[in-house]
Amino acid sequence: MTREPKVSFLHGAFILAGAAMISRVLGAVYRIPLTRLIGDYGIGLYGAGYNIYGALYAITTIGINVAISKLVAEKLARDDEAGAQRVFRISVVMMFLAGLVAALFLAVGARPVADLVMRNPEAFYAIIALSPAILLASLQGSLRGYFQGYQWMAGPAVSQIIEQLFRVGALLALAYFLLPRGPGIAAGGAALGAAVGAVAGLAYLLWIYARARRGMVARLGASSGRPEPAGPDERFGVVVRRIFGLAVPISIAGVVVPLMGLVDLLVVPLRLQSIGFSVVDSTRLFGWLSQMGMALLNLPTVVTLGLQTSLVPAVAEAAALEDRAGVRSRTSAALRATLLVALPATVGLWVLARPISGLLFNVPEAGVALSAMSSGVLFLMLQQTSSGVLQGVGRTDIPVRNLIIGAMVKTAFAWTLTAVPALNVRGAAYGTAVGFGLAALLNLVAVNRLVGLRLDLRGAVVKPAAAAGVMGLAAYGGYRVLVPVLGSDLSTLVAVAGGALIYGVVLLLVGAVRERDFALVPRIGPRLGALLKRAGLVRG
Repeated sequence: MTREPKVSFLHGAFILAGAAMISRVLGAVYRIPLTRLIGDYGIGLYGAGYNIYGALYAITTIGINVAISKLVAEKLARDDEAGAQRVFRISVVMMFLAGLVAALFLAVGARPVADLVMRNPEAFYAIIALSPAILLASLQGSLRGYFQGYQWMAGPAVSQIIEQLFRVGALLALAYFLLPRGPGIAAGGAALGAAVGAVAGLAYLLWIYARARRGMVARLGASSGRPEPAGPDERFGVVVRRIFGLAVPISIAGVVVPLMGLVDLLVVPLRLQSIGFSVVDSTRLFGWLSQMGMALLNLPTVVTLGLQTSLVPAVAEAAALEDRAGVRSRTSAALRATLLVALPATVGLWVLARPISGLLFNVPEAGVALSAMSSGVLFLMLQQTSSGVLQGVGRTDIPVRNLIIGAMVKTAFAWTLTAVPALNVRGAAYGTAVGFGLAALLNLVAVNRLVGLRLDLRGAVVKPAAAAGVMGLAAYGGYRVLVPVLGSDLSTLVAVAGGALIYGVVLLLVGAVRERDFALVPRIGPRLGALLKRAGLVRG
């Protein structure tokens, strides 16, 4: 494998960010046809397995993947390609063992979790069907880390998209063909789609690795002299310790959000059943929360995912140059961009929660959970952007700590409020919003202490909030007027499109956007900004 030049770093970062955003959109959108296919009860069963899988995936893969890329890059920086290969071989063994343990844990624990936690034996199929996927995903992690160490980002990015495409196609097909056998078996078939996707992604990575290895072997064979004996830093135990030393903090950060979903699995069905809900009904309500509400809650965050990815190096660069004004200006610009998207998304999901749930999932009742957790969109997006700032200034520990605090508070709220009969599943949804809100608030306090916020409250908060409020009133009013004539689904589409248009117009009228804001939008943004400036609708 040939190494790409250093200038490819930012290009590679954008490739990975783009692939991650495509995968996240696919990961949110597939729940729409799946829910329509297997129903809210079936999606609740599917969510039971997927929440456990997400937590195990974060533990076994995320941190080790990054650690492998760092150690491989270090070896290559010293022109020690043989050492890089040794790190990779050791990492494959580690990832295989970690994935095997996680897969066995999932397989052996499937029945106890279904019977004792969900109190629903039908959840067994979705949980056990995910056990092979965790092993395959771990092996993928070692290969992705290896390629990223060579600064070759295209391979991991393509494999990520291939995995998601095969996963979505397989889960929908399996759920469709198995549906006559009942919702539990259909949910298990959908969960098995993760293994199909993992096989496809792993096959692609192995193919490009085999191609790259031929060139690596030729270079090692052509090198003059015999290789030097392995030094102490190349011993198996030392490499393992270094990988774990780097991986553990990153894994902790990556596992917090999946663990928040796992908290819902452990708490929500149990507390709903404690106040008289049946096993079937508690599973349905859990599906509203975890697979419908959270899917829509996460959809707008594709914006802050890309923003966070580009913000870390931008802030780090300014911090390294001791340019505090640059750090503050980039922080303020990122928070302002976040609010421009998060505020209308929050208001729109709140006022149209039931119609949107009916349009997308054919389950308008799920809007009960979505409306209660809609403020979580704003808090989650602010948490992600502020985490990017803190990571950029080298304080990666602060976002992790704050997320853990938020998760603990969420758990307390979910445990208490879900058992209130008047709230039931809304109590858990409020807990989610409060947990993300606290994490975001603590992050912003830390950003203000370390960087110093210079945010124009009138331009960045008040004006967009006013525009979002006008949008919400217009969208809700338009829906109520149109629904007797057009029906719910078409009225929802018109209300969403009209609300977005009204939000943009009001932003222009109150002077909340400037020409340079449009430069953030690729291709058409700068041209549109210049056109609006000539028309006198925006300032520079």
